[in-house]
Amino acid sequence: MGGTLTSYTGKMKTVEYPIISCSRRTDIPAHLMSWVLDKIKSGYVDVRNPFNPLMIQRVILKPTVVKCWVWWSKDFSQWIKAYYENLELFRLFKGHFFQFTINTPCELESGVKASLDERINQLKILVEEFSPSAVTLRFDPIVFYRNAGSTQVKNNLSSFEYIVKKAAELNVKELVFSFIALYPKVVSRMISRGKIPIRLSLEEKQRIIENLLIICRDYEITLKACCQPELLDIIGIQQSRCIDAYKIERLIKTSLPKVKDKGQRVNCACHRSIDIGGYTGFFSCKHNCDYCYGSPK
Repeated sequence: MGGTLTSYTGKMKTVEYPIISCSRRTDIPAHLMSWVLDKIKSGYVDVRNPFNPLMIQRVILKPTVVKCWVWWSKDFSQWIKAYYENLELFRLFKGHFFQFTINTPCELESGVKASLDERINQLKILVEEFSPSAVTLRFDPIVFYRNAGSTQVKNNLSSFEYIVKKAAELNVKELVFSFIALYPKVVSRMISRGKIPIRLSLEEKQRIIENLLIICRDYEITLKACCQPELLDIIGIQQSRCIDAYKIERLIKTSLPKVKDKGQRVNCACHRSIDIGGYTGFFSCKHNCDYCYGSPK
């Protein structure tokens, strides 16, 4: 099973994974820390398959099983508060790894309430507590668009260099990016909110990334692409592996399985983990960003 164990309790499948993803599907650190703390204390969480609601897995969350938590968020203020209030509980686990998305504050993500500098300070706290190697900075996604009734092309790159500069001061060494995935529901949502997404050509994307590369090189930060295989021919761009068992191993000094996560997009290079979040109902993300493929609205 590539490092996972499976058993059955009645009709409930119980699984054990050494890496927990919390969560690609919604921002649990920002909005649901009380819930996840309760689940950690219980030692398990029942996770419904978002594409097959009748399929439920009981995921074991005991420190004897879980070696590392991978936390995904745009705002770690509530996570940091919970961590310092529950140090003994969090430190039962060998590792915590952070995927921290910090984009330019703009109308595309008006539900993100923490200011840019507040989130930069959160990044500083995480780096100082867990090391720069435990944090991946994300600028994700890059969006070009125009407002309805306007011909002016807008984007969310205006704070890119400022974010890179502040990250470099904290000794963060890599930044992960992607361009917006223009799924039909994303396009429909943006249009309904008065924003028209622009579908960039490969050549346009390459020119944009070449300019961002210049900035990243100036600050000695490596630029990595998430699920963007068409951009890997650009010299200086590396493939991202957002959940990277090799990197986590170095942090926690414990061997981990290196099995590709087949549950992700075809071009995703991540190693296997299990995600304990959801997309809808209780899990609906309060950030409600215009561009998010996970938003149900």
